[in-house]
Amino acid sequence: MSRLATPSWMLLALALLPGCRPSHAELQAVQAQLGEIQAQQQELSAQVQLLAQREAGRDDAERFERSELEEALIGVAGRVAKLEEQLEREPARGVRQVGPQAGRPDPAAVYKVEVGDAPIRGPQHALVTIVMWTDYQCPYCSRVQATLAELEKEYGRSVRFVHKHNPLGFHARAMPAALAAEAAGRQGKFWEMHDRLFGHQKELTDQNFRKWAKKLGLKVGRFERDLDDPELRARIERDQAQGNTLGARGTPAFFINGRFLSGAQPLESFRALIDEELARAQRLVDRGVPLREVYTVTIAEGRTES
Repeated sequence: MSRLATPSWMLLALALLPGCRPSHAELQAVQAQLGEIQAQQQELSAQVQLLAQREAGRDDAERFERSELEEALIGVAGRVAKLEEQLEREPARGVRQVGPQAGRPDPAAVYKVEVGDAPIRGPQHALVTIVMWTDYQCPYCSRVQATLAELEKEYGRSVRFVHKHNPLGFHARAMPAALAAEAAGRQGKFWEMHDRLFGHQKELTDQNFRKWAKKLGLKVGRFERDLDDPELRARIERDQAQGNTLGARGTPAFFINGRFLSGAQPLESFRALIDEELARAQRLVDRGVPLREVYTVTIAEGRTES
């Protein structure tokens, strides 16, 4: 069986895979191409899903072809996210930077990020609330889990973590994984399934979802029925819509007491922002604001969109 021809979008993906730090001119060029790249990502998503449907009847060579496509897409998604961050930090020479990149949150602003009934890890109320948008198939989301665990250990009950979903369209198994987490959540095991999904990111199959549900002590029949419940998908899509309105379109994305932090940042970046917000929140408590109201008061006047 013949190999598939290498399409132009894959050549672009491979060209953007990790390499040397780009120049200002290159950054400007990438900025101009982001819309095109996103369209190409959607095209790739459709091709990956089509290959997935046909995979059972294909040989090892074509299964490897699909794996190559998926890896290329993951690489270009991460590269684009990094370049977007560099574009924000390093405006082109001779161009006055008057504000954040259009459509992306301003890191200096506070946003009104409603928690709603999203899963919370940590205390129900805390001085600092970290709302995070993740994708279970995103390698950067997986990488940042160790940082979040360290923050949880370091700050204890001063910080709570709130999870929001953003399964990106070019990750074929991200939505099924998000549904598995939500289905487990209906039986009180959201975070346990969440940790399994990130711990086995390359094994996100329906069979494994059932296996993990059983190991977590869930009622597997109910779990399987919940996977098909349209309300769970609607819940995930509401998370995505909220993130899109706020400008958190990539993953991972964080709002720390309403202040934006993008990507799998190093521990020190999280600490710096958390420490600022801890001090701010403590001043509210010292003025008599109950702990349960600190987050509400902090984001009350925040922006509602990017």
